[in-house]
Amino acid sequence: MNVPLTSDLEQFLQSQVESGKYTSREDVIIAAIKILLKQESVEKASVAKTPEELGWPSGFFEQTAGCLQDDPKSEISPR
Repeated sequence: MNVPLTSDLEQFLQSQVESGKYTSREDVIIAAIKILLKQESVEKASVAKTPEELGWPSGFFEQTAGCLQDDPKSEISPR
C-alpha cells in the first residue's frame, strides 16, 4: 500500500528513525496504528452501560430508592 504523506509527516517519520527509537519508517507507522487501535478500544469500553450490563439485578436501584421513600432517616434535616 502506498500512502502519500505531507512533508511534515515525512520529517516526523525520519526523526523517529534517526532518534533510534524505531528501526524503520514502517515501524513508526505500525506503532502509530497500534496506538490508534488501543485508543479505539478504550473509547468503546467507556460507553455508558446499563446497571444490568454492570452486573446489578434488574430493578435494583428502583427498588432500593422506593424502599427509602418513606424512611425518615433518609430525609435531610436542617441543622
